[in-house]
Amino acid sequence: MYISNQRVNITTLGLPNSIVAENREIVKIIFDVLIYLARQNSAFRGHDESWSSKNQGNFLELLKLMSKHNALLKSHLSKITNASKKNRITFLSSDSQNTMLNVLGEIVRLEILKKVKKARVFSIIIDTTTDVANLEQFSLVLRFVNDDHQPEERLIAVKVASDASGKGLFDLFCEICNIYELDWENNLCAQSYDGAACMQGQYSGVRSYIQDKNPQAIYIWCFSHILNLVIVETCDKSTSMRNFFGELQSLISYMRARKRTAIFKEQQIKIYPDQRVCRIKNFSTTRWTSHDRAISIIHDKYEALLMTLEELTNSPDRDCSSTAKNLHTIISSFTFVLNLKLMKKIFFYTTPLSVYLQSPAIDFIQALTMVDNVSKQIKKLRTNHEAENLLNEAKTFASDKGLTESCLPDVRVRRRKIMPGEAPTEYLIVNPLDKFRTEVYFVILDQITNSIFMRFDGARNILKDFSILSYGRLMATSNGEPIPNDLFETLVQWIPNLQLEELKNEYLIFASSFKNLQSNLNLTSLSNPDNEISITEENTDTCDSDSSSNSNTLTKIAEKNLTSIQILKLISSYGLCAAFPNLFVAYKYLCTIPATSVSSERSFSKLKLIKTRLRSTMQQNRLESLLLLSCERDIYIDLEEAINKYAFTSNVLNKLLLFK
Repeated sequence: MYISNQRVNITTLGLPNSIVAENREIVKIIFDVLIYLARQNSAFRGHDESWSSKNQGNFLELLKLMSKHNALLKSHLSKITNASKKNRITFLSSDSQNTMLNVLGEIVRLEILKKVKKARVFSIIIDTTTDVANLEQFSLVLRFVNDDHQPEERLIAVKVASDASGKGLFDLFCEICNIYELDWENNLCAQSYDGAACMQGQYSGVRSYIQDKNPQAIYIWCFSHILNLVIVETCDKSTSMRNFFGELQSLISYMRARKRTAIFKEQQIKIYPDQRVCRIKNFSTTRWTSHDRAISIIHDKYEALLMTLEELTNSPDRDCSSTAKNLHTIISSFTFVLNLKLMKKIFFYTTPLSVYLQSPAIDFIQALTMVDNVSKQIKKLRTNHEAENLLNEAKTFASDKGLTESCLPDVRVRRRKIMPGEAPTEYLIVNPLDKFRTEVYFVILDQITNSIFMRFDGARNILKDFSILSYGRLMATSNGEPIPNDLFETLVQWIPNLQLEELKNEYLIFASSFKNLQSNLNLTSLSNPDNEISITEENTDTCDSDSSSNSNTLTKIAEKNLTSIQILKLISSYGLCAAFPNLFVAYKYLCTIPATSVSSERSFSKLKLIKTRLRSTMQQNRLESLLLLSCERDIYIDLEEAINKYAFTSNVLNKLLLFK
């Protein structure tokens, strides 16, 4: 037995304490099982949990398995099985389970709150979603800088929002802050949401209600949501591209049938025996990386797809046969191949950026820098030479796949009859390449660059106020360039108790020695693995390495300049926090600003795994505890503390679990 990490011999204890020690050991095992199931998002209870049942559910079945290797637990389960139902304490009832989960969830939340209050300044990320029970779930995530000077984004609460208006969500936010003693009116520095009117509305959104009481809480429109809107606008700009995605959606819907998917897999195994078998997933209305996945699979498995459609044209079902024939004609056309190549090239830049923005460790300046870098790379594609290269790539692709069309079809120019009194007009025969270049290629590239510029304009206005803290400005100052006096005023207005003159002096001194500090310190010690782009399983299903290679390119761009987080760590690594207190606080505030609201979206992904159709009647407190345990699984839980908290929930448990 171990109590508070000290070895305890049960035989040396008195009778009451020996029973307490046994009970604590049993409860500790139960807590371990609860934590395991919660972190794995598994269901707990079974349909029939009686001891005669063949399947008592994951919770009891796992305890029975562990009892084979633990004599004390085996004895406890044996007593429960043989004893009468009256006047017995099992620690296994549904009420006990809910109480234990609440205790575990509170321990996780208190640990997060302890870090937040130690950091003092924090920002919020809020989002809502409708769950399987048609309840509006409100997720609150806090972003702060921890003791290691690394930003963290932690889930703090998940509540049911009975009123989904801006005022209703604001009232719920205030209620949560009052319960957990979060002084948002003084310590909240930023807020990040999606583009919903109830969240970012200028007059009746959550953003406006918060800024009425705390004007320093700057609003950040989620970069990931903006990027999605940019892609949506781009794909709807050209008639040719609208038709392309409509045809793509028809193809995906057609191929979702079980038999057609099976034929597609057989063709892949036959044509690409050494490659991974993939299936075409449906589009998502909110995640435009799903379009990239679909396009990559169609591009990489093009021959298998053609053979599948050819086989389906011989189907006895006339609807299936005619649709397959039409789709085969569409995807074997050169126009489809050219549009496929164009969108693949665009997604080559936007998809890794979308993945990169999902990192909770990315800072605001770094995120906007990455967006602008991608915009510049796309802008470089807007040349006649690049358009011809794309056309040649499409021709090579069509030739390799044996397509009958290997160039754009000529379009007959419509000639209008000249009416009496009208002067004759010269009609020019438009070259198909020029037509594609002017009506599709340039239109798409212009739209995406202009949309990025317009939609991220609000973020750039915020960046202007904090540009003095960027790596580029630091390097320019260290090279002797003058600093505009008004650059520091916004920082002083935003951050309370910041001294203007002292901040200027600290900045100039730090900038003068910045190059030496940077060269003498190992930069790898300032990097964080969370900053690296990780292509998740969701993205690797495309069977394509282009996104991965471009992710490496983005990583190199990110590593070229120090981020705000790395500069903050550089100050602390040399022990300069006391020497530059105002500058240190300024960087800490900057690193607290969230670039996206992705962390709330992640909590909803967990919500879908936990609250399923078969678990739709779950109580809200239980759901919140399970989400905290699942989302914040890296937080250490002291089981001795958990047992003590559980013991204080009732007088009976107090006697059974606390030593006299």
